[in-house]
Amino acid sequence: MDMGLREMCVGEKRTVIIPPHLGYGEAGVDGEVPGSAVLVFDIELLELVAGLPEGYMFVWNGEVSANLFEEIDKDGDGEVLLEEFSEYIHAQVASGKGKLAPGFDAEMIVKNMFTNQDRNGDGKVTAEEFKLKDQETKHDEL
Repeated sequence: MDMGLREMCVGEKRTVIIPPHLGYGEAGVDGEVPGSAVLVFDIELLELVAGLPEGYMFVWNGEVSANLFEEIDKDGDGEVLLEEFSEYIHAQVASGKGKLAPGFDAEMIVKNMFTNQDRNGDGKVTAEEFKLKDQETKHDEL
Protein backbone atom coordinates (compact mmCIF):
# COMPACT_ATOMS: atom_id res chain seq x y z
CA MET A 1 0.00 0.00 0.00
CA ASP A 2 2.77 2.45 0.87
CA MET A 3 4.34 1.94 -2.55
CA GLY A 4 0.97 2.54 -4.24
CA LEU A 5 0.40 5.83 -2.40
CA ARG A 6 3.81 7.39 -3.01
CA GLU A 7 3.76 10.85 -4.61
CA MET A 8 -0.04 10.94 -4.56
CA CYS A 9 -1.57 14.44 -4.56
CA VAL A 10 -4.62 15.73 -2.70
CA GLY A 11 -7.68 15.17 -4.91
CA GLU A 12 -6.03 12.40 -6.89
CA LYS A 13 -7.75 9.03 -7.36
CA ARG A 14 -5.92 5.75 -7.87
CA THR A 15 -6.58 2.06 -8.04
CA VAL A 16 -3.94 0.23 -6.04
CA ILE A 17 -3.46 -3.45 -6.84
CA ILE A 18 -1.52 -5.50 -4.30
CA PRO A 19 -0.34 -8.94 -5.42
CA PRO A 20 -0.50 -11.82 -2.91
CA HIS A 21 3.22 -11.81 -2.11
CA LEU A 22 2.94 -8.16 -0.93
CA GLY A 23 -0.43 -8.70 0.78
CA TYR A 24 -1.57 -11.69 2.81
CA GLY A 25 0.36 -14.34 0.89
CA GLU A 26 -0.76 -17.89 0.24
CA ALA A 27 -2.28 -18.28 3.72
CA GLY A 28 -4.60 -15.26 3.60
CA VAL A 29 -6.54 -14.37 6.76
CA ASP A 30 -8.79 -17.11 8.07
CA GLY A 31 -12.42 -16.24 7.41
CA GLU A 32 -11.63 -12.83 5.92
CA VAL A 33 -9.16 -12.93 3.03
CA PRO A 34 -8.70 -16.07 0.92
CA GLY A 35 -5.22 -17.40 0.26
CA SER A 36 -3.36 -15.94 -2.73
CA ALA A 37 -5.84 -13.06 -2.95
CA VAL A 38 -5.07 -10.07 -5.14
CA LEU A 39 -6.14 -6.96 -3.20
CA VAL A 40 -7.70 -4.08 -5.14
CA PHE A 41 -8.30 -0.67 -3.53
CA ASP A 42 -9.92 2.39 -5.12
CA ILE A 43 -8.43 5.33 -3.24
CA GLU A 44 -8.99 9.07 -3.27
CA LEU A 45 -6.66 11.29 -1.26
CA LEU A 46 -8.98 13.83 0.37
CA GLU A 47 -6.57 15.46 2.78
CA LEU A 48 -2.94 15.17 3.77
CA VAL A 49 -2.45 15.29 7.53
CA ALA A 50 1.08 15.75 8.78
CA GLY A 51 2.22 12.98 11.08
CA LEU A 52 4.55 13.16 14.03
CA PRO A 53 8.28 12.58 14.29
CA GLU A 54 9.25 8.91 14.38
CA GLY A 55 8.90 7.43 17.84
CA TYR A 56 6.31 9.98 18.99
CA MET A 57 2.58 9.46 19.49
CA PHE A 58 2.00 12.95 20.97
CA VAL A 59 3.78 16.27 20.49
CA TRP A 60 3.35 19.74 21.92
CA ASN A 61 2.64 22.63 19.55
CA GLY A 62 4.81 25.34 21.03
CA GLU A 63 6.32 25.71 24.46
CA VAL A 64 5.56 23.25 27.24
CA SER A 65 4.46 24.75 30.54
CA ALA A 66 7.13 24.84 33.24
CA ASN A 67 4.39 23.74 35.69
CA LEU A 68 3.09 20.87 33.56
CA PHE A 69 2.71 18.33 36.35
CA GLU A 70 0.82 20.83 38.53
CA GLU A 71 -1.50 21.67 35.60
CA ILE A 72 -2.30 18.00 35.02
CA ASP A 73 -2.81 17.38 38.77
CA LYS A 74 -6.11 19.30 38.88
CA ASP A 75 -6.99 18.30 42.45
CA GLY A 76 -3.49 19.18 43.72
CA ASP A 77 -3.01 15.95 45.66
CA GLY A 78 0.44 15.27 44.18
CA GLU A 79 -0.80 12.27 42.22
CA VAL A 80 -2.20 12.08 38.71
CA LEU A 81 -4.65 9.30 37.89
CA LEU A 82 -5.39 8.10 34.34
CA GLU A 83 -8.64 10.09 34.26
CA GLU A 84 -6.89 13.39 35.11
CA PHE A 85 -4.10 12.65 32.65
CA SER A 86 -6.54 11.76 29.87
CA GLU A 87 -8.71 14.84 30.41
CA TYR A 88 -5.64 17.09 30.31
CA ILE A 89 -4.14 15.57 27.14
CA HIS A 90 -7.49 15.67 25.31
CA ALA A 91 -7.99 19.31 26.36
CA GLN A 92 -4.55 20.17 24.98
CA VAL A 93 -5.38 18.49 21.67
CA ALA A 94 -8.79 20.20 21.48
CA SER A 95 -7.21 23.61 22.08
CA GLY A 96 -4.47 23.02 19.48
CA LYS A 97 -1.66 22.99 22.06
CA GLY A 98 -0.92 19.30 21.48
CA LYS A 99 -1.27 16.74 18.72
CA LEU A 100 -1.89 12.99 18.84
CA ALA A 101 -0.64 10.76 16.05
CA PRO A 102 -3.32 10.58 13.34
CA GLY A 103 -4.74 7.22 12.40
CA PHE A 104 -4.35 5.66 15.86
CA ASP A 105 -6.78 5.09 18.73
CA ALA A 106 -6.47 8.26 20.84
CA GLU A 107 -7.53 6.54 24.06
CA MET A 108 -4.90 3.84 23.58
CA ILE A 109 -2.20 6.45 22.94
CA VAL A 110 -3.13 8.35 26.12
CA LYS A 111 -3.28 5.14 28.16
CA ASN A 112 0.18 4.14 26.88
CA MET A 113 1.52 7.61 27.67
CA PHE A 114 0.15 7.30 31.20
CA THR A 115 1.56 3.79 31.65
CA ASN A 116 5.00 5.02 30.53
CA GLN A 117 4.84 7.77 33.17
CA ASP A 118 3.60 5.42 35.91
CA ARG A 119 7.07 4.03 36.40
CA ASN A 120 6.27 1.98 39.53
CA GLY A 121 2.99 0.64 38.12
CA ASP A 122 0.80 1.73 41.03
CA GLY A 123 -1.87 3.38 38.85
CA LYS A 124 -0.84 6.95 39.61
CA VAL A 125 1.92 9.29 38.50
CA THR A 126 3.81 11.44 40.99
CA ALA A 127 5.99 14.47 40.26
CA GLU A 128 9.06 12.28 40.84
CA GLU A 129 7.93 9.82 38.15
CA PHE A 130 6.80 12.43 35.62
CA LYS A 131 9.29 13.18 32.82
CA LEU A 132 8.98 14.48 29.28
CA LYS A 133 10.71 12.49 26.53
CA ASP A 134 13.65 14.92 26.38
CA GLN A 135 14.13 14.57 30.15
CA GLU A 136 14.52 10.78 30.00
CA THR A 137 17.88 9.30 30.94
CA LYS A 138 19.89 8.74 27.79
CA HIS A 139 21.63 5.40 27.25
CA ASP A 140 23.66 3.84 24.49
CA GLU A 141 21.82 1.50 22.15
CA LEU A 142 23.34 -1.81 21.10
